[in-house]
Amino acid sequence: MRLALFLAALWCTTGLGQLAPPPHREWKFAQDGVLFDTRFAGSRVNECAALGPGEYSVVVRPENKPINNSPWFAFQVSAVEARGITVHLRCADGTWRYTPKISTDGVRWVTMPAEGFERGASTNEAVLRLEIGPQPLWVAAQELVSVESLEAWMRTLERLPFVTRREIGKSALGHPLQRLDLGDETIGRHVVIIGRQHPPETTGSLALMKFIETLCGDSDLARTFRKEFHVALMPLLNPDGVTRGHWRHSTGGIDLNRDWEKFTQPETRAVRDQILALRDTGRLFLHLDFHSTFHDVFYTQRDEEPTSPAGFTKPWIEAIQHRFPDYKVNRTASPTPTPNTSIYWTHHEFGIPAITYELGDETDRALLAQIAAGAAEEMMKRLHALKDDGETR
Repeated sequence: MRLALFLAALWCTTGLGQLAPPPHREWKFAQDGVLFDTRFAGSRVNECAALGPGEYSVVVRPENKPINNSPWFAFQVSAVEARGITVHLRCADGTWRYTPKISTDGVRWVTMPAEGFERGASTNEAVLRLEIGPQPLWVAAQELVSVESLEAWMRTLERLPFVTRREIGKSALGHPLQRLDLGDETIGRHVVIIGRQHPPETTGSLALMKFIETLCGDSDLARTFRKEFHVALMPLLNPDGVTRGHWRHSTGGIDLNRDWEKFTQPETRAVRDQILALRDTGRLFLHLDFHSTFHDVFYTQRDEEPTSPAGFTKPWIEAIQHRFPDYKVNRTASPTPTPNTSIYWTHHEFGIPAITYELGDETDRALLAQIAAGAAEEMMKRLHALKDDGETR
């Protein structure tokens, strides 16, 4: 019996099976009338303790190791009476990446200023000074772009006459994996757009949504694009990790964007099969994968590397830069790309331009939306020019 329990624990903590979820619980500190609460989707706090009157320690840990350094935290805190508190936040097995965000409703978020947030003496520590009261204050590494909010967004798009939605499989924990189709698949010219392989990368989701909304817009450009191209959109590849507040991985303990070679996870297998099936109704023109990192950047193939259609990537990037002259468009075209990412697999499987669109963690959100919309419009223009057999007209 003891051996069975040991093996079960090992299975849940080493990436051999689904990871044990973090504790979703509350910590009550009666002496101060303060409550820390993580009983909501996307939360992460592993330890919470009182250090003294109005002073607390919060520790977050990753779902498993080794792992990318993207420490995620999210909690609510409230008090019986209005007061200030100090929170010493420590990320075990990581160093700080995100500037904390706060919200009173979980919808509208504000980045904490220097008066309320400072890095600690150690690279894995920070100090937060919070004003709290009876209404819970949300505190998170980034604004929450939850599974529920993305699903509500998809349901809204589905009401448009040219958008359809379908379930393409299940995540490891049984959550539906969704695909939206913009336009008619029988058009035969396909664009694939995917997102949220990594749970904390919310700026990628924000940009993806604005990008797609631009494609769905009522401009002459968008209406023409939808007559010429079909878009297969899979905006949420890792719903389990988002719900559990993971730093990086799926509940299988795997970085999904390093699984595009062996396809060990149900999420990557489901999306791969959808992409491969598009061959049956035509050809692929472009693959975009939305992520977040420390600054805005496009990861692409080198210009001398053959793609079909030829002549998309460089003119697209240059058009974005020309459109926004005061914004620096960063591009990295690596001669040795990571071999098991989505863009590597899609480029080698289909020979098409395959691009990772990364948004900065702290990119101004209004600017992010403006650039994403402009990038979508420039993409539509460039693909229109390349639509006939992939050659420039």
